[in-house]
Amino acid sequence: MPIAESDISILIPTYRYREKVGRAVDAALASGAGEIIVTDDRSGDGTIELLAGYDDPRLRVYENARNLGLWENHLAALGYATKPWIKFIQADDYLLPGGLSHYAAAADAAVSVVWSNPLVIEDATGATRQNHKVTQPWRLDGEAYLDLAIRSCWVLGSPSQVLVRADALPRDPAAWITEISADVVFGAIAASRGDVVLLPTGGVVHTEHAGQDSNTQGTLRGLRRLVATVRYLRDRPEPAVRRFGTLWAAALRRTTWRTALSGILRSDMGPAEALGLALRAERCGLGSLADPRDRRRIREGRAFRRHDRQPHDIDAILTRAGIAPARSAAE
Repeated sequence: MPIAESDISILIPTYRYREKVGRAVDAALASGAGEIIVTDDRSGDGTIELLAGYDDPRLRVYENARNLGLWENHLAALGYATKPWIKFIQADDYLLPGGLSHYAAAADAAVSVVWSNPLVIEDATGATRQNHKVTQPWRLDGEAYLDLAIRSCWVLGSPSQVLVRADALPRDPAAWITEISADVVFGAIAASRGDVVLLPTGGVVHTEHAGQDSNTQGTLRGLRRLVATVRYLRDRPEPAVRRFGTLWAAALRRTTWRTALSGILRSDMGPAEALGLALRAERCGLGSLADPRDRRRIREGRAFRRHDRQPHDIDAILTRAGIAPARSAAE
């Protein structure tokens, strides 16, 4: 049975996005969400004053006592949530009209993650695109999703793109540090705790601009995050998550070494640091080749990334994997 929109907490962590956060809040308030929580990471840009002008009892705005950092601010927002489902909206993204109901109709007690193919808008030009091709709803168990990610790509994307069951999210502060890819960490853990539903476009707009973290992190932070992510996943208690961490490290081997070399050439890091980080990632992938089926998955994933072209045809990837589409978004 689908969930109600009122069962959802919308969480909007923000930092110096005064010119964008109002749009995210307006779209959230237009939904039937049970609560909308904004955590401002000491922006000092007028965000708090802007949001003080809203008058809706569902909206609660908090300013952190100090600047926490990107993912730490997400965890702070999560700490205020009271509803059984969590919908992160990063402050430069926003829900489409009817977007929350799009997610809610696909969720039930056995589902831990619902993803909707985002409508991507380039801030500078207004151009729109989709990075994936998904024409119908799909539902697969969490381990099948993690297998899909190894053999193709991390479909779940950024936090704005997913609805997650609150009890499937990790609350360990080590999973939410700036020097980790927390979206991959919490996505993998949540996926291991239930079914994953993949939906066509209709939920959220993801805006792209030069100032967002993925465009400013640089090669050194990117490589540190990759290493920290796979090491954290390999240390988790869940067998499926540990296995995913090992295979993810192996599948991204080419990316790891390419990033290390790029960092050296750009003078972002010295050769010794680059080599040390790359070798740590290599060690995380040890054991990935013991099972012939895992070797095949890794080969498929490396081939996919080598010839990666967008939009990714998720329909075709899942069909080839023998997964049948869901009969309806709510199943």
